[in-house]
Amino acid sequence: MHAGPPPLGSTDASTYGEADGTAQDDPIDLDFRRLRYFVAVAERRHFGRAAAALHMTQPALSRQVRQLEEDLRVTLFTRHTRNVTLTPAGEQFLHDARELLTAGRAAQHRTRRVGAGAHTLSVGFVLGTDVTAAVNAFSARRPDVSVTLVRLRWWNQTETLSEGSVDVAFARLPLGSDALRVMPLYAEPLSAVLPAGHPLADQAKVDLAALADDPVLQYAVATTAWATVWNAEPHREGRNAGPGPAFHDMEELLGYVGAGRGVAFVPEPVAALHPRAGIVYVPVADVPPGQVALVWAGTDTSRLVGEFVESTAAALRADPHSKP
Repeated sequence: MHAGPPPLGSTDASTYGEADGTAQDDPIDLDFRRLRYFVAVAERRHFGRAAAALHMTQPALSRQVRQLEEDLRVTLFTRHTRNVTLTPAGEQFLHDARELLTAGRAAQHRTRRVGAGAHTLSVGFVLGTDVTAAVNAFSARRPDVSVTLVRLRWWNQTETLSEGSVDVAFARLPLGSDALRVMPLYAEPLSAVLPAGHPLADQAKVDLAALADDPVLQYAVATTAWATVWNAEPHREGRNAGPGPAFHDMEELLGYVGAGRGVAFVPEPVAALHPRAGIVYVPVADVPPGQVALVWAGTDTSRLVGEFVESTAAALRADPHSKP
């Protein structure tokens, strides 16, 4: 069984040092600023582009990364004339550095929340989820707490929760993180988004295979797991059409579908929110529904989060057909 990457505090010489035993066992104090610099270079594979994104000079960035390598006593990058590549140690460190930065941001958000007083709660939600019943149930229980609503997108819901930017959220699964706690709420059937002139636009329901000749619009920056659930794939027996354009929001999606660039799949509650001339939503008959869940950080010990979870569960028990 794969045990996952070793922690940054590991003294195993093969983790960040060389296999010949040159790694040192003495712990070091990692500078979060240098971690951000390293991640910026690693993601762009280029010191110049990373420096521009960080609003600093390239020589200054190079010095900071060199100092990080000296602190770790390992080479993180192989420098080439036009770009850089990560060494095996660099690949490992990129994984851990991202986790450390996320944990640092989460600690900052939670500490500030506590410092502001235990009378605020931020609740995230994705488009088409109705938070009214849950928020009302919580507010009846804790009228002294101010609830702030924060709109999330499919590409940032996991990061926003992991960082602690919101305390709890109504999100669509899958999330791709084992560090989050999940309480499933309800299922959402999918609808195909078709131009009004599509041959299947007048159907009460449509089978997925019937759309095999249509390009399918892609959720931009979506994980493979997300696309598997929410971007239904009609081309299982071999594609007949290439993928459609990637979209970032419903306006882009509707624009592409209306222009005949392809079809798309959205949860039925999202379809209900966006009636549009020239666009037709048709339920898909033969794909499993997606899942909406209440999600919060597994490390969050906030009493308010616990009370909101209890209030949401109570609202769902009171009306099983509601979508709290």
